[in-house]
Amino acid sequence: MNDQPGAGAELYELFPSVQHTYQRIADWTGIDVQRIFEEERQPGQEHRQGIGAIRQAAAVLGIADVLAEEYGITPAAVCGLSFGALVGATLAGAVERQDLFTLLMRLREVPPPAADNGPQAVAMLRIPYDTATDDLLADVPDVYLSADLGKVGTGQERMVLLGGYRSALQEFGAGFPAGALHVSDDHGAAFHSPLQQHISDFLEPTLEAMTFHDPRVPVHSCMERKALTTAEEIRDLFRRNPTAPVSVPHMIGGLEDGGTELGLVLGPAAFGTFQSAAFPVVHVESPDHVFEAMTAVYDFGIELPSTEAGVAQ
Repeated sequence: MNDQPGAGAELYELFPSVQHTYQRIADWTGIDVQRIFEEERQPGQEHRQGIGAIRQAAAVLGIADVLAEEYGITPAAVCGLSFGALVGATLAGAVERQDLFTLLMRLREVPPPAADNGPQAVAMLRIPYDTATDDLLADVPDVYLSADLGKVGTGQERMVLLGGYRSALQEFGAGFPAGALHVSDDHGAAFHSPLQQHISDFLEPTLEAMTFHDPRVPVHSCMERKALTTAEEIRDLFRRNPTAPVSVPHMIGGLEDGGTELGLVLGPAAFGTFQSAAFPVVHVESPDHVFEAMTAVYDFGIELPSTEAGVAQ
């Protein structure tokens, strides 16, 4: 997800329902609305340490409220990749909104890992589509699969993100043609890998205090090709999110298995993630996008459910 300032501002200006949503978030977090919109991440800060995650979640919830309250557009299922999975579960009613923002505020306070074995990083690598990542990384210490982003180019390859110590990633990359493995300079954390266990440990008391509910609509997991339908499955999703690899094919495949007819990608998101889906997808971030979503619902003859939720990525 994109954490650039300004996300959600246009809808906030137009819709009282969005203004109400943001005011509640400001009350829960102690961060005023203008700061939510405008504050930038400081150099060296990770995504979780800035306002970006709060801004993204607020934008998604605000858009979902506009679609539901103003136009009666509510989904039959939700999903989300990485951080978006937590927001998606909240939209499905599996987590109280206030609890989500309590968790996000707590996430900003995570201390560095006790054992400092050097800087962490994330790297991008294209591999043949049928390559088993377990085999690829079997004998590679301190390098882990963080995300499978699915097919790229002509479909003969897929893009994966690897997380690990920067030195280990660079050593692993030396075995490929020059430039094949790109180690990012923008991320200093090995997302969705065992190196983030300190985050899970730090958040466990907060998660233990949270109440999880059976979601009102299925939550399609980004960790396996599975629809989550119980409170315990959602709790497990939250617990595993920092350390387990995520997969775009699992997430989209689950939606396809569930018979999805139209996808709405809410808020500042990597919209291209859904381009390979077998169903049409509409990005909803601005007032114009809301109209496009309404048009798509009617053009495709979608029968709207009566349950309030949303699709987050």
